[in-house]
Amino acid sequence: MSSDRSPRFTSEESHFIFGNDSTAPDSPRSVGRPSAGQPKVANLRTTVSHNHRLSRFVPVLVLLAIMWVIEIIDTVLPADLDVLSLQSWNPLSLYGVATSPLLHSGFGHLTANTFPFLILGLCIAVEGARRFWLVTVITAVVSGLGAWLTTLPVGQHIVGASGIVFGFFGYLAVRTWFTDDVLRKIIYFAVGFFVFITYGASMVFGMLPQDNGISWQGHLFGFAGGILAAWLIHRKRPSLTREKRPTSQE
Repeated sequence: MSSDRSPRFTSEESHFIFGNDSTAPDSPRSVGRPSAGQPKVANLRTTVSHNHRLSRFVPVLVLLAIMWVIEIIDTVLPADLDVLSLQSWNPLSLYGVATSPLLHSGFGHLTANTFPFLILGLCIAVEGARRFWLVTVITAVVSGLGAWLTTLPVGQHIVGASGIVFGFFGYLAVRTWFTDDVLRKIIYFAVGFFVFITYGASMVFGMLPQDNGISWQGHLFGFAGGILAAWLIHRKRPSLTREKRPTSQE
């Protein structure tokens, strides 16, 4: 024998537990008992916010983690992973455009790139993970190809994320000139000024020709890649809407 003494939820409790749809007229929870032939289903809903503000910074940390893991493996294993890097004027090594930024000549080299990559990368990732990946890919390609074409002697290995770091610097330094929004101009200028004061001297020096084993060509073309990324992303786009031409009726 069954009885109808099961506990009932108030409208506020039902809204809190089952969501907004729980009080709909056709919902079994909105009336005293379910309609005939309709199963009793508790439509539990979990609301997950899609605005994960911190998730935009994950790619920066992931790339840095990959660099450190690769360098640890390169140190532990007897094999030299630097053979997978970009080699100047060797067309068979062009895959190194993607792999060279992840390889380094030692922990000192990696540490020197880690902090500016982290700080500048986070400044870019504030605008979103997609923006960070766009700037990273553009600067990596321009820096890699530029260093591949201009580095001598032929076959010299080019490793390190410094080309991307210089690209980040170039992007942050000039993006304010490619936007018309006043608020964005102020924010971009403030960030660019901070970046220039913090890294400007070392960045400018790093792009000058030097004979100490440092790929200043990768730095220079990385900076150019950052400017190109700023132009491609923030340039003024013509309106797609055409003005209606006046027509006369006869």
